[in-house]
Amino acid sequence: MQSTTDSLDFVTIEGLLAYGEQFARRPAIDGVSAPPAPASSNDRAARARQAMASIKDFVARARAGFPRADAYRSARQAVIDDACAGDPLVFFAAWNRLLAEGALHPLMRAPIGSVLKPTQRRPVAIVPRAQLTPQLADGRIVLDLGDDRFWLLPRELSGRTLLFTMRHGISRVESKTHRVGRRLANQLDVERGVPRADVVGAALARMVGVVGQQLDFLHLSNYLEPRGFLHFISRSPNTRQLFERVRAALARDPLPPTEAVYAPALESSDFGWITGVEKTVEVQELAAAFGVEVSTAKRLIKDPLYCYPGGNSFFDLYVDVIDGLHQLGAAHAGQAACLYTHSSTLRALMIYLDARPFHEAFTEFSDYKESQDNVVLLTFEKGHLSGYSTAVGLSERERASRDSWMAVERVRKDRVTLKPRQIKRIVALVSGGDFAGAGAALKELRVQAYRFGLEVHFVRHGFLGLANNWIEPVTEEDTRGMSSHASSPIGSSRFEDFKDELVQRAAVGHLAPFLEDAALVVLGGDGSFRGARAIYEGFGVQVVGIPGTIDNNLEGTISLGYHSAMALADQSIESLKATSAAMGSVFFVEVMGAGSGHLALACAYQARAEGLLVNEHPDPDAYIDEVILGTLKRTLGVPNKSHLFVVAERTPHRHHREGGVHGLVDYVAGAIGGWAQRHAKPGQYPLTLATKATILGHTLRGAPPTPEDKAIAQHLAYETVHRLVERPEDVVGCMMAYRERGAIDAIPLHAVSPKQFDWDLFARMHGTELRNGPP
Repeated sequence: MQSTTDSLDFVTIEGLLAYGEQFARRPAIDGVSAPPAPASSNDRAARARQAMASIKDFVARARAGFPRADAYRSARQAVIDDACAGDPLVFFAAWNRLLAEGALHPLMRAPIGSVLKPTQRRPVAIVPRAQLTPQLADGRIVLDLGDDRFWLLPRELSGRTLLFTMRHGISRVESKTHRVGRRLANQLDVERGVPRADVVGAALARMVGVVGQQLDFLHLSNYLEPRGFLHFISRSPNTRQLFERVRAALARDPLPPTEAVYAPALESSDFGWITGVEKTVEVQELAAAFGVEVSTAKRLIKDPLYCYPGGNSFFDLYVDVIDGLHQLGAAHAGQAACLYTHSSTLRALMIYLDARPFHEAFTEFSDYKESQDNVVLLTFEKGHLSGYSTAVGLSERERASRDSWMAVERVRKDRVTLKPRQIKRIVALVSGGDFAGAGAALKELRVQAYRFGLEVHFVRHGFLGLANNWIEPVTEEDTRGMSSHASSPIGSSRFEDFKDELVQRAAVGHLAPFLEDAALVVLGGDGSFRGARAIYEGFGVQVVGIPGTIDNNLEGTISLGYHSAMALADQSIESLKATSAAMGSVFFVEVMGAGSGHLALACAYQARAEGLLVNEHPDPDAYIDEVILGTLKRTLGVPNKSHLFVVAERTPHRHHREGGVHGLVDYVAGAIGGWAQRHAKPGQYPLTLATKATILGHTLRGAPPTPEDKAIAQHLAYETVHRLVERPEDVVGCMMAYRERGAIDAIPLHAVSPKQFDWDLFARMHGTELRNGPP
């Protein structure tokens, strides 16, 4: 892949100024509040070159961090006022020339307010209808997402804010064809836009409707009252019109007048003098200014850091939206609010909520469908936003999803350069958190590769090893005993710097001598596959993934390491159950899986634990009080009864900021100490009750591989080599997926997704599963 600098080498200060000045001199467009036209000047080019140093200083300052978005905006405006003498055209030329040089890229990783994506996310509890039990829904806010899926939230909103974010429908001036933005006073199209706004309102009304209407087998009350919702709009008339239509849709009975409040974070992009211009005209004029093809000029406009003349960049908007919504959430704790905004705001939210780095997510959402209406449901809690986007009109979403899949798959296959029977060598690495079974897979890769006469190289310590050129040839002697090796015999690592394109470029440079007629096999989890996808799509490296993570959190496959970690955990849990039964103690066992409760669920169910605390639960605090303490109240003192609860690490609760077992033991012990039945009575001497925490932690990563993990590893490696030789177009750019019954499929890396939590098994473990017939 060309770097951004190479792909924008046509950008010159003179061309930028010619383009910007042309639009600054255009007659005003009706309904557009354009920036004032700057005075004529003959020395803008020289001043732009001088201003570049000040912009570089601004970028360096941003890398050190800004506390809020307004501090970032003020510093940016100071550059315009001071270094550019208040001339936005000078800033436009200097800024975008630096963009072409790659000097602005550090901004996308700068710590600006709350804009940096959180490293730890609390997953939302989204439950299919078939797995939603009355016990799970009771006392919760249940939001209907459509497609028989429901989002569960704690009833108690104190310390938590709900935000329902919607974009306006079709407006008179459409953003499909024109640059609209915040400077154009746009209104909904009467024939098409108003009905679309009514559809959005109806969808929101369904989402927050009475639970009994959503789920006919329940007779519960919903805890959201639309009459108490707050409403926020932008300055654009179409957002006020959307507010009025949604307010009407939410009215189950006459509502008192509700006024919408202006929120700056909901504003659209500022396109400056380009506001109101047809997109085709915009790019044609830009191409003419640089003397390049239209497709070439589009590279500049599509960059998230491209600044419009007299306006701002999408990245500037992203900073305002994300930091602004954090502030909005913090200011209205315990309330629900409707936010009426624009497609660019939703796009910024989707990028923020996406797990990938900013630039990857920006690329994914660069062609946001203006015709698709979404309601982005957000919760603000403990300083973080989490959320879910649901399309209004599932048939349209499904059609768009199929079309998108076919388009992306065509692109994936176009990048496959290996031909059948052409491959000469395989390079393999293990990335991310280590896991059992990696050795068996690596040995099988070498065995099968040698049978086809292929060279084999291993990379030590994953993508870090690629960046350091730790690539070594492999012999039969090197792999002796490797199948039974715990963890990864060639090392692994978490290497966050690999998100940087420059680091990727250096790593691919080290790989270059091995890449002719070759493939790179990456063993790891979702983060590792994002790295694999980046060098496949960006640099053409012929990549195949083999899933390995003890979390087992990849949809459509069993991951290496999962069974081994579960087997080792089971040994420890059974030992603890025995001593718990003997001594009457209460044990909380913490297993790995921050943000993913699949391993914890499997361990708890297999060991018949008394309870399970996981991130995915909609209300961990309520689970602690109702299920854990409720169970102990019933079972403490029962002869030879064990009392053991499994906890997924970092599951958040109010008893300690780190979550998990931290603070939990002391809270439960204190609660038990206050129970009357635990107090000694005359002539009776109760067992001395101990409440303890055991953290299994990284012992599970170094578990000896079970026969099942070794067999899965061998099957995956065997199929990887054979398909690379015989049908490379079917596996390059894909993850090899091991299904439950042993069938092995290839899932494109662009389609690798998180595994849904098994609420049915969770319900079965607690004895609360729904029965199909009478009891």
